[in-house]
Amino acid sequence: MRNLRMVIEYDGTHYHGWQSQREVVTIQRTIEHTLQKILGESVRITGAGRTDAGVHALGQVANFRTKAGMDSHTLKKALNALLPKDIVIRRTEEVSSDFDSCIHAISKTYRYSILNREDRCAVGRYYCLHVSRPLNLEAMEEAATSLVGEHDFSSFRSSSSSSRNPVRQVIRAEFQREGEMIHFFIESNGFLHHMVRSIVGTLIEVGGGRLTPSDFRAILYARDRRLAGKTADPHGLCLMEVKYPEAEFVSNDRARKERISTH
Repeated sequence: MRNLRMVIEYDGTHYHGWQSQREVVTIQRTIEHTLQKILGESVRITGAGRTDAGVHALGQVANFRTKAGMDSHTLKKALNALLPKDIVIRRTEEVSSDFDSCIHAISKTYRYSILNREDRCAVGRYYCLHVSRPLNLEAMEEAATSLVGEHDFSSFRSSSSSSRNPVRQVIRAEFQREGEMIHFFIESNGFLHHMVRSIVGTLIEVGGGRLTPSDFRAILYARDRRLAGKTADPHGLCLMEVKYPEAEFVSNDRARKERISTH
């Protein structure tokens, strides 16, 4: 049984999130049905993260096991020929049999995009949150520094979150401005349900002057969701990258090819 890993890009606008659900269209279900058509066998894929309805990805990672002998490049071309235009397989490769996209991820990076101007946008409206009032980016940047490190993120979790442990390690949390667009990047060893969107909603309150960076820090330490801002809309969020300890999961075939190429 082979184990194949895919890097996936998708526009989540017209999907009910990543995870397969009955009677609704999801990213996972769409890819699984397409794989079944190509390989002639039932396939179950495991994703690194379960993005919500309307959330996008440039670097989602998933793996699946198959008995089929089709090489990974041919499979990638077949998938992209049959998948809807809003889902693209960027890379496929064989990995070791014990690799699991979810369990073995060491960090994920999300980007949340905010269009900060008076007028809403027509083109790109599904990929950013429009905030018409001017935002104080310096105050938001100061507040975001509180997120870095290991913390209990109960103040920024959904009430429906099923995670028993609310502690996560944030590796970086930073802003980048591109003209009228403000991008927030956050990398962590894991995320609670709605964690990024709740953080962004509260940071917007800081940028608008309703909260100070000190208030934001106090909300984080309070571990009380009622004190934080509203959950930002999903369409501004994008899963950018998932990182793994690569050397541990290279397939025997891939390792053999790499040894040959270096001699």
